[in-house]
This record gives sequence, C-alpha cells and structure tokens, in this order.
Amino acid sequence: MLFNSFDFAVFLPLVYMLYWLLFQKNPGIRNLFLLTVSYVFYGFWDWRFLSLILISSLMDFYLALKIANTSAELHKKRKSLLILSFVLNLGFLGFFKYYNFFVESFIASFALFGKEFTYSPLSIILPVGISFYTFQSLSYTLDVYYKKMEPTRKLVNFLAFVSFFPQLVAGPIERARKLLPQFDELKQFDYQAARSGLLLLLFGLFKKIVIADRLAIYINQTYGSIEEAKGIAMLLGVIFFAFQLYLDFSAYSDIAIGTARMFGFKLTTNFRRPYLSTSFSGFWKRWHITLSSWFQDYIYIPLGGNRLGNKRRIINLLIVFFLSGLWHGASWNFVIWGLINGLFLVVLDPLFRLEKPAGMFKTIMSSLLVFAGWALSLVFFRAPTFPDALHVFSQLGLANSDALYNFGLNSRELSFALFMVLGIMLYEVLGEKYGERILERFYTSSVVVRWGFYLIMTLSIIYLGSYGAANDNSFIYFQF
Repeated sequence: MLFNSFDFAVFLPLVYMLYWLLFQKNPGIRNLFLLTVSYVFYGFWDWRFLSLILISSLMDFYLALKIANTSAELHKKRKSLLILSFVLNLGFLGFFKYYNFFVESFIASFALFGKEFTYSPLSIILPVGISFYTFQSLSYTLDVYYKKMEPTRKLVNFLAFVSFFPQLVAGPIERARKLLPQFDELKQFDYQAARSGLLLLLFGLFKKIVIADRLAIYINQTYGSIEEAKGIAMLLGVIFFAFQLYLDFSAYSDIAIGTARMFGFKLTTNFRRPYLSTSFSGFWKRWHITLSSWFQDYIYIPLGGNRLGNKRRIINLLIVFFLSGLWHGASWNFVIWGLINGLFLVVLDPLFRLEKPAGMFKTIMSSLLVFAGWALSLVFFRAPTFPDALHVFSQLGLANSDALYNFGLNSRELSFALFMVLGIMLYEVLGEKYGERILERFYTSSVVVRWGFYLIMTLSIIYLGSYGAANDNSFIYFQF
C-alpha cells in the first residue's frame, strides 16, 4: 500500500479511529491490532510475501532468546547462533535480491578466460522493503548478542516491531532498543503529537506529490532518451534527480515519522538537511541517517573503525561504502556509486579541508562542491547500465537550452518545478538556523493561520500534484 494512494487515505483514518477508540488501554490487544493492520498494509502489495516477513521475524525472536539464555562462557555457541541469524536473514535477502546478479557476474568472469556459458535468469519478484526489515530484525539479534539489550519474551510485540506499518517498507531502520520498548507503553492520546504528526505527514505528501513526482517526469524522459538529451537539458536532469531522490525519500520518512507520532510512537530522524552539508563526512551524518548509523555500528566499528591507523580506517570506510552500494541494488552501478562516495570522503574532505570551512563564502563553496560531487555520483545510481552512465556524462554541458522543454515539462511546468526546488532549499536554510523557532511560532499562531495553512497544503497537494500515466508515483526506495 502506497502512502500517496486512495487505499491509504481510507486505511489510515479507519485504523487511527479504531486504535484510539477501542485499543489504547490494553497494550497486548493494541499490539495485536497493530500487527494485524501492519500485515494488511504489507499484504496489499502481495500477500504471499507475508510468510517471508513472518518467518524472518520468528527466526530472530527465538534465536535472540537462545543467545541470551546461553552463558557467556559458551561464546562459540553464542557466536554460532548469531551466525545462523546472519545466514538465514542474508540468505533470504541474497536469494530474492542478488541471486541472478551474483550468478550472472560469476558467469561473466569466465569470459575473461575465453569461456562462454549461457544462463537463463530466474524470474524472482523482489519483496518490497526486504532490505529494510531484514536489517531492522538483524540488528535486534546483534544487540542481544553484544548485550546492549535484553530480548523480549513477548512475541506479538516483536512481530509488531519488525512489521510496524509506518516504517515497514522504506524505513527509518529502527533499533530494537529504541522502538521495541515503546510497544510496552500505555499510550495516551496527545493532541500536540497528533497535530505535529499530521503536519509532518502533509508536508511529506507535498514534497512527494507536488515536487518529486513532477521532477520525475523530466528525469524519466531525459534518462530514457540519453541520445537526445544533450547539454543543459541533461545537466538539469542530473541536478533534478538529486532533488527528486532527496524529496522522494525524505517525504517517505516524514510520512512514516508523522504517522507513527499520531499513534504515540517516536521514530528516528532520517534526514537532517543533507544538501547544506559542507563536507562529505557531514553529508553522511545527515543523509539516510538510520542506514549510515547501522553500517557504522555493525560493520565499520567491528572492523576496527579508526582505531587501527589511517590506512585501515580508509579500507574500513571503503568496505562500508561498497556494502552500502550493494545494499541499494543488484547492479555494479550501485557498487560504483557507493565506492565513488567513499572516495569522496577519504580524498576530497582532507584535500579541500571541508570539515571546518571558515567564513560564509567557504561554507557556500564547500556545500556546492559536496552537492556537485553527490549529484554527479548519482548518474551511476540512476542510469540503467554502466555504458549509459558514461554516455550521460558525455552529454553534459551548457548548450542546447532550446531543448529544455522537450522532456515532459512545458515552460510553465519547468518554471514551477525550479521555483519549488528553490523554495525547498530556502526552507532548508531557514530551518537550519530557525527550525524550532519557526515551528513554535506556527503552533502558537491563531487558529485561522494554522488551519488556513493546513487547508492550503491540502489543496496544493490535490490541485498542484503531479498525477497521471507519465509517472507511476511509487516511492524510489521501494525497489530497495
């Protein structure tokens, strides 16, 4: 079920009313209700894959109990149980997401030695959100293994934690030690939380439907016709994709966090104005924060982090970025994209001393450099193949401005898209300095101002949204 669908517009109010009217007083019954509606939410896509998320959750629930009940002296047995969790979780993920990719890469490697093989790829459907809920469930067994938390003995709570519908298919990737205890709390309706959650939900829908989906029309046509999209038209497509990706994904996180807040749950902030970053290391502390911190805590630090010298730190970082690229998809383009961003961090940050720019001019130039590097790296993220990505780079330039309106957006639509992008960036700049103050002023303003704003946002989504056959309107990160 998509957040920006009619189904969800019916589903959310109905679930919300039942939740607060019938199920708020008994956490056990309430969590069973949340589990049920979460499975309904996921089953709308393909009910057959409910068995996959259920099996994965049950495995980690019982393996974590087994790990906790095994004494520290039997560390080999504890490690074996953890490895079993890894094998089972990553086995599911590897089969559904990477089987064809690894087999094709293995066969292609023989061509280097003059051996040719034929292979017919299996027709495998990628379950929506499998990368997200696998990492979320896996982090639970890891935290229990490292004794960062005690395992829960409430099966329904754990199943609801893994499948919690606001963040199930595209994050934020929550840690069990933060989200799982919230399922034990006796929830009380909080008007302030409901109000701020609804505002965040509306803002997310605005970013997705009004801006990101409009940009997608132009991007799909430029990347879909890279022979014709030359000069500034292709350059604008590259820049627009950086904004589409950010607005689309952060919109999902906003809707997820806002929806969870309406039900009395607190999710982790997933984006913190990344395009204002003045260094690549700073960028990764602001972009997809829950995934970056997952890799840091469970891959980078166990590998030694920065404790074993600079050379080992660089190797560890490149391993993390390699895995991050692979996490995003079964394609060498994603791996290249990941490694490029790793190289940006270990080469450009120290080379240009981006960590602490002095003065406004250096701050602005550093931010532009970080954004430019990021946007160009995304060519590998968006282009279907490596040759396509190289061709996109060969098409970039400042000529052929007369062709700007040949890729799905007319003069008025393109101007509106540019205006929206600039407006979002202005909002981000103001939010960086005055974010809390702006929200405080808004919530203490008159009823007319607040409800007028809600009405304008709603009407903008309805009348200014990008709809129709030119765009499928699904969220980009559903494919991961």
